[in-house]
Amino acid sequence: MYQSKYEWKVRKKTADMEESAVQDFKLNKLEQTVLENRGYTSAEDLGSIFHPETYDPSLVRGMGEAKVRVEKAITDDESILIYGDFDADGITSTVLLSNALRRRTGNVEYIIPDRITDGYGPNRAIFEEVVVGQFDLVITVDNGISGNEEIAFLVEQGVDVIVVDHHSFGENIPDVTIIHPDHPDGAYPCRDLAGVGITYKLVQALGLDTPEDLALVAIGTVADLVPMIDENKKLVTDGLGILNDRPPLGVKSLLRAAGHDGLVDEDTIGFTLAPRLNATGRLGEASLGVELLMEEDPDAAYELSMAVERMNQERKQIVEEIHTEAAGMVDGTKQINIVCRDGWHPGVIGIVASRLVDQFGKPAIVFTQDGDIFRGSARSIEGVDLHSVLKEHSRHHSSYGGHSQALGIEVAAGSMESFKEELETYFESLGLDHRPVRHIDYQLKPGNMTMKEFERFERLKPFGQAFKSPVFMVNNAKIGMIRQVGKDKTHIKITIPEIELDVIGFNFGHLAREVGNGDTISLIGTVNINEFNQKRTLQMVLMDAAVDTVQLMDMRSRTDQQFDMITQDDCFLIGEGREKKGPNYYHYGERLPFVTGSVVLRDLPDSLDNLTYSLNDIHVSKMILIFHSNRELFFSGIPGREDIAKLQEVIQGAEDGSIDLARHAPPLSKKLGVTMTFLKMMTDIMEDLKIIELKNGIVYKGNADMDWNINESAHFRLLNSRMEAETRLKMSSTNELKQYVRTLISN
Repeated sequence: MYQSKYEWKVRKKTADMEESAVQDFKLNKLEQTVLENRGYTSAEDLGSIFHPETYDPSLVRGMGEAKVRVEKAITDDESILIYGDFDADGITSTVLLSNALRRRTGNVEYIIPDRITDGYGPNRAIFEEVVVGQFDLVITVDNGISGNEEIAFLVEQGVDVIVVDHHSFGENIPDVTIIHPDHPDGAYPCRDLAGVGITYKLVQALGLDTPEDLALVAIGTVADLVPMIDENKKLVTDGLGILNDRPPLGVKSLLRAAGHDGLVDEDTIGFTLAPRLNATGRLGEASLGVELLMEEDPDAAYELSMAVERMNQERKQIVEEIHTEAAGMVDGTKQINIVCRDGWHPGVIGIVASRLVDQFGKPAIVFTQDGDIFRGSARSIEGVDLHSVLKEHSRHHSSYGGHSQALGIEVAAGSMESFKEELETYFESLGLDHRPVRHIDYQLKPGNMTMKEFERFERLKPFGQAFKSPVFMVNNAKIGMIRQVGKDKTHIKITIPEIELDVIGFNFGHLAREVGNGDTISLIGTVNINEFNQKRTLQMVLMDAAVDTVQLMDMRSRTDQQFDMITQDDCFLIGEGREKKGPNYYHYGERLPFVTGSVVLRDLPDSLDNLTYSLNDIHVSKMILIFHSNRELFFSGIPGREDIAKLQEVIQGAEDGSIDLARHAPPLSKKLGVTMTFLKMMTDIMEDLKIIELKNGIVYKGNADMDWNINESAHFRLLNSRMEAETRLKMSSTNELKQYVRTLISN
């Protein structure tokens, strides 16, 4: 068996969709099923998907107060500082507000704190050095809500502050004007705006917005993984229109440097633009991202975009190195993975934490040491609010902030062991199955999804958090073809003929060692349209796989013998009488342990009965079929009664009733028209039946009148059993062999 990494939950509708809604929105059966299963059943529900709206910025609590203060600063030519953040959301927020204010005043500057030296959020050292005495108004964007002490310091120094943020509120809220979509005393309709989204509402309130601003809003919103519903969906939809019609120069240059050509959608942002902007902040150069997005000279934009591209490649290499180390430190028995080490780059530990979550299916916190402090990034799984957990267990950490699924945290070096022990004990006490969940929207069956029907899904885009791209399932389908692809064979391609579906599995190359052509497999993934050689086909992008039955790997052919999939801990079934190399080696005819992970059938058994006895009623996950043998009886055949009778006649006719095999075996085999090997089998059978005596290589004739039955020869019966085993196990097709072995296991 091959266990899925995720827990699969098939969505089921709780109510039928209103028929009038189906007609009004012209839904096909596929769209209706997916939307019903997600709980969208009324015209109002569907309107939020197909026709999302934006809301009046004045509905945001504190917006009126913020507008008045900013307009005063503009009118009085006060110096304004935009204090941003180093991720893609913070970078786009900074650019958006900077561009907007500069349409009215030239007295605007920005600062992006250095992730490595300054940390996240308001930083007192920066305020003391750069802000006090030089700026009249500070506007934080995509940060600030957790900087109560630092902001209080600014206020004491006579600097006004407006906090524009969307992160979770802590216990102490800054006593300044706060623009936040989810303010506990507010009532804004969309409470899940990204940092750039709430920044855009301020720009709108000031009357400084332009359609081109929406390109930045779309990038920051998708990058920050906020729910893709309600106003977020509208902002991203409109922003994607700008990105495809007239993208900002910096974005256009960045796409070119990344090698992207063609349509820009939410995936382009999520997998191309966002990682590169994030890379600048992760490696301490977030201002580079701001400069690129604000650049108006094509040559300068090109140089900046290439610098960002090089930085992204460096970031990838650092992530790979740290992830390898961190994964090696994980204790598989723990329900939360907490790893720490001095020297890990603080800018990428969040990515590493996400990878550990994906790899092990459990919440993860990755720390790097900075003097007497461990700075960490935490990532969680669906159903586990890690922000709330850390709030409840706050004795050993000095600060934290972020969301339920992603946050930063600091722990004093002297408290790390206590912190780790307390959190591990808490998660152990929950007794939960922390396997991350994947919700299935639609099960693919023969004929239930056509290309034309699927194309309609474009109407549901953009997808994202809370409205993810539909996940499709193929349940217990037969594999037509499976093969590893890519330069290092790390990816896989599978065809499922019964539903005319191709599957591409990135980093699923190992599946080729688990199943083969003709095996049955279950798959989940998203579906897209693959265009190749002017042919359009439906293609699943694999997310997870499961094999409910034992996996049988046919390695009888020398070209299919992938010995790297065999480990020294596997159970080995070897030929009767062959030397055992350890306690996990068993002869055919011996019982295997009832529960066995992987079994290698190394040699050809002497008989099918012995094979049956060893495999009967065992619980096994994987079986590798090799059936090595030194000789093949299938092609040479074995002696029958007529063969024995002919040789007996020759021996009886010998002058002295004996034949010296050392001298006469070659001509004898030629005379009989058999091979030397075949002749040896004949003499062994005859000796067994006492038709002849064999001494020192000389054959002596026996009683010519003796009546004999070839089946009474033990050697003949052994040859016959081996012939039967070879025919069944070596000469059958892959499908026939697998079906036969499965029968033996289940009996």
